[in-house]
Amino acid sequence: MAGALAGIRVLELAEGVSGPYCGKLLAGLGADVIKVEPLNGDRTRRDGPFPGDAPNAECSGLFLHLNTGKRSTIADLATGEGTAVTRLLRGADVVITSLRPAELAAAKIDLDAWRAEYPALVIASVTGFGLNGPYADYRGGELITYSLGGYAMLTGSPDREPLKAYGSLVEYQAGAQLALGVMAALLAREVTGTGQVVDCAAMQAATFLLGAVEQGAHFYGRIHRRNGTRLLGFPPEHSYPSTIRPCADGYVHCHSNNRFLDLLGVLIPHPRLAAPDLLSSMMGHADEVDAIMDEWLADKTREAIVSSAQELRLPFTEVREPGEVMSEPHHRERGSFVTIEHPGAGPVLQPGAPFRMSATPWTCAPAPMLGQHSDASWTGNETAPTRPETQRRGLKPLSGLRVIDFTNAVAGPIASFILADLGAEVIKVEAPGSRPKVAAGVAPLLEGADAPSYNRIMTFNELNHGKRSLALDVATAEGRELFLALAAKSDVVVQNFSPRVMGNLGIDFETLRELNPRIVLASMPAFGLSGPLRDRISYGPGIDAMSGLSHLTGYADGPPMKPGNFFCDQQAGVLTAFAVCAALRHVERTGEGQHLELAMIEGEFQVLGDAYIDYAMNGRERRRTGNDHPAMEPHGMFRCRGEDAWVAIAVEDEREWMALCNLIGRTEMAARYAGAAARRAARGDIAAAITAWTEGRTHYEAQAELQAAGIAAGAVLNAAELLTDPHVRAYSGFEYVETPGVGRTPYPRVAFRLSETPVPVSGPAPGFGEANDYILRELLGIPTAEVDELRRCGVVADEPTGVGH
Repeated sequence: MAGALAGIRVLELAEGVSGPYCGKLLAGLGADVIKVEPLNGDRTRRDGPFPGDAPNAECSGLFLHLNTGKRSTIADLATGEGTAVTRLLRGADVVITSLRPAELAAAKIDLDAWRAEYPALVIASVTGFGLNGPYADYRGGELITYSLGGYAMLTGSPDREPLKAYGSLVEYQAGAQLALGVMAALLAREVTGTGQVVDCAAMQAATFLLGAVEQGAHFYGRIHRRNGTRLLGFPPEHSYPSTIRPCADGYVHCHSNNRFLDLLGVLIPHPRLAAPDLLSSMMGHADEVDAIMDEWLADKTREAIVSSAQELRLPFTEVREPGEVMSEPHHRERGSFVTIEHPGAGPVLQPGAPFRMSATPWTCAPAPMLGQHSDASWTGNETAPTRPETQRRGLKPLSGLRVIDFTNAVAGPIASFILADLGAEVIKVEAPGSRPKVAAGVAPLLEGADAPSYNRIMTFNELNHGKRSLALDVATAEGRELFLALAAKSDVVVQNFSPRVMGNLGIDFETLRELNPRIVLASMPAFGLSGPLRDRISYGPGIDAMSGLSHLTGYADGPPMKPGNFFCDQQAGVLTAFAVCAALRHVERTGEGQHLELAMIEGEFQVLGDAYIDYAMNGRERRRTGNDHPAMEPHGMFRCRGEDAWVAIAVEDEREWMALCNLIGRTEMAARYAGAAARRAARGDIAAAITAWTEGRTHYEAQAELQAAGIAAGAVLNAAELLTDPHVRAYSGFEYVETPGVGRTPYPRVAFRLSETPVPVSGPAPGFGEANDYILRELLGIPTAEVDELRRCGVVADEPTGVGH
């Protein structure tokens, strides 16, 4: 079967992680991706891991992971017209670049000229800070964008320096967001006939990960800070635990069942866990809960703990190492890791598809050898892009389409609010008990307004902005029939319940397809629709534990930690929205709907590819290393003047090291500590010298001076600072939306900008059941008397019946 992007030609002029990851996602769906590399190859060819630690440009695990399914040719971007790049541009649908504005100018690349000469071309740019704004030409990198984007302030222990999570989470997020932007631009082109610029900023990708902490800053001046192994500081009445604790053979991620708080006391028979004062304020008693859990966990294994908890539907999970993940029978049965034969590296076991598509499967092919396709050209005739019949109309790429959001928690709502921002009408089908009637964590009520607390829940409103609400009990026979009737009039259904729940409801893809052959069903189970762990439940942080991400994140001398806030959920939401857009393109060409399966853990496998491949190549389990980097030194956070104020600094080469020594007035250190190895051996002395300089400056002052000297640096910003940051404002990183009863509310935008079909936040979150009459009477044509009877029977609700927080 052909891929969903068969016929799309992509020219990749990008190095590193973000741009190549975008190219990988497009290639996996069938696009023809030609990668243009410099003479010495993409820099990830030098990053490893290598078999036996012997450097070899054809065997770098990171390159092999990021560049599956592409072709490679060699060209010097600075040679000007007449190069292979110019020849390939003529037939390309998409070009990917990762050059900052100054670097584009140095390479004599004029994006405006490209747009004029190739009007149907989609130009996809991903940089640290975007193509415009005061930081556009700043030196970036993972540590810098992670810090400036606000995510570092949420990662680590409150009594230590902020922490960057393992690897390149923000750069992977930026790559996925760029791929989503490319899909949106391609769908828009099928309506308008023209291409456009997709401008993606890694700093904004980090801000997208914040998870509503900016609303606490906006409404209450509350600054969320890193919280160790616990989820961020929710109010005392919030449920608990959500934390990582030690046990007999390692660590487990412990999480409450947010609907049934007393289940923790069933698992751990301690009288305090059934006490009303504790159950009504679990987060407020977090220290006490941890002490009770630690005593009970101490002599038990991970497997025994998780098995007992899951039997009670408590979403506990094991903290696993990468090698343990790869040997897990569930992943073996599902083929989550695949062996790809590479002409230079031989057989390489690595992550497989990030998601599965029933009609247009993902393809796994080896990464190219350097210059393997030296005379690469596009196959087939170079004709104008086809424009299939489409029902999409309007200013946004998905205008005219309808999506049913049948999700809860975090990941599913993120996927569907992205689709809303892209223009779709999104109807959130929520159960009568889905929201608590008396809610915590709410935005303040405007003076004179009358908005109940359940319509002012800050996290809910961020995750569900731009949608309509239908309060429907789908578990009843009448509710199920109404759901199916709505699906018959929709284009997409997104659901993230466990397979057991959807099976009990009798709602599967075959049922939906009989009613609507064009339907796209996107399922987002934690661990997949098949395999021994299919019915295991987990929230995003528990998946971070089971993927190996928590094991790899943390200080070198500390326990496993969470990566900021909700990373797995955000990652899954973006990938699902991307896959949905690709499936919709297929629908418009063939009339064929399909079932998408995004096992959240398999989506997260993508961001840990180098760690898994290191284990496969060398049998080596990677360990926590704090903010250290294998090649850059110094690479870390340094205290500045002010409360909990820090600046991140990443020295990439000897030029930057000399510039740093000159800037801080310690020129004698330049020669003494030449080379990253020498600096690593003297890390304490160097850190003291840098800190002596940074402590006399604010983090913004240090950032400005360091960047002016050509050194990658960024202030570690908190949510309140992000709301006023000049670059965030220039890039419209947050959009303020009028929310009923609350007023102006900031929501983070997707990390890309579309030059011709902008995708601003589509509107506020819906009030509970606010669209009941519109959907039941107008869309489905149900008589008023029948709607009233549905209300009387509790099938439809106008007020929530839930309890909890």
